[in-house]
Amino acid sequence: MRRVCFLIFFSSFSLFAQEGIKYVYFEIPSSYFAFIKKPHSVHVIEVDPSLFEIKPVKALDQGLGTETVLSINNRHHATAAINGSFFTIGGPFDGLSKGVLKIHNWYSCDPNQRGCIGWSFQDQAPKFDRLEVAIQALYKQTPIIINGLNRPRKSGEMILFTPSFHKTTLTNSKGEEITISKGTIQEISKRGNSKIPEEGYVLSVSEKHPLFGSFKVGSSFSFSIHSASLIENPSSIEWDSLEYMVGGAPLLLHQGVKIINFSAERTLDSFLTHRYARTAIGVLSNGNWIFVVVEKKDLFDGMTIYELRDFMAELGCVHALNLDGGGSSTMVYEGMVKNISRDEMEGFQKSPRPVSDAILIIAKNSEKIEASQNR
Repeated sequence: MRRVCFLIFFSSFSLFAQEGIKYVYFEIPSSYFAFIKKPHSVHVIEVDPSLFEIKPVKALDQGLGTETVLSINNRHHATAAINGSFFTIGGPFDGLSKGVLKIHNWYSCDPNQRGCIGWSFQDQAPKFDRLEVAIQALYKQTPIIINGLNRPRKSGEMILFTPSFHKTTLTNSKGEEITISKGTIQEISKRGNSKIPEEGYVLSVSEKHPLFGSFKVGSSFSFSIHSASLIENPSSIEWDSLEYMVGGAPLLLHQGVKIINFSAERTLDSFLTHRYARTAIGVLSNGNWIFVVVEKKDLFDGMTIYELRDFMAELGCVHALNLDGGGSSTMVYEGMVKNISRDEMEGFQKSPRPVSDAILIIAKNSEKIEASQNR
């Protein structure tokens, strides 16, 4: 496996490795890199995807609710894990992914054209890009616009709810809900909070939407979700065929080039320039994946997005993406949480925050690893 040669210059570091995976913890003095203004505490995992399966997993295996990364890791007997996408905290929509999240089925899609990583089960060579995700629907063969997927319905909107969301839509009665199964509208209700059929979905229409009252039982309805690259600009089919997609913000590196202007992803300036605990994911030129958690604790003050970008480049990443951070930042390795979390609002240290989803690293098959060791 590739060695990060500059580790020997760090003030302190520890390294634990087995065939196909390596975990490193180190402290970086502020004097080492020109782009680092304060000392940093960083956890890094490098993994060979030919020996380990990498996959996202939803908390509690359902659309809503949260679970610690350690709990998700242990349920799936993973070797390691990090937290994944941004999500809603608290309230009836606690644990709702706020970006792009696809784990075979779509959990959420983000209209903000932000960064995303995608890969498939068979070919674990990840793609990184900014995406434009759109829901295309046909009502009686006429195209209509859907405003969002599996999220709260706002006034004047039309939202689609699938079984990946929850048992019901959790909506109020200020609209109508069209239950669809086998491509046909089965029922129309104005009660709100409709049950989502296991083999269908519900279209929730605000009473202030122009199409409110236009739908009829027995009419045909269908939809599809398409993802289009905004940087490489290949056919959207390339992304649509991927089984796994996890959104983040912002994209840090693409094709070995540092992203300089993050304005396309509409992140707050404070999010870019303030130092927070961070979680990032990347890939090296040899195909190995890199997982990073930067701590914010005691003398260690987290990183800005610009520092994180430069650090991922120093690790040798050709692609990299920032994931959810702050109190969510968590790295698990061999059954232990390796980092100390700190609440970004209150400033105190605590156990890691339960999250919406995690990206797991799971050993494929022991015979394959043994054969690799004997080569």
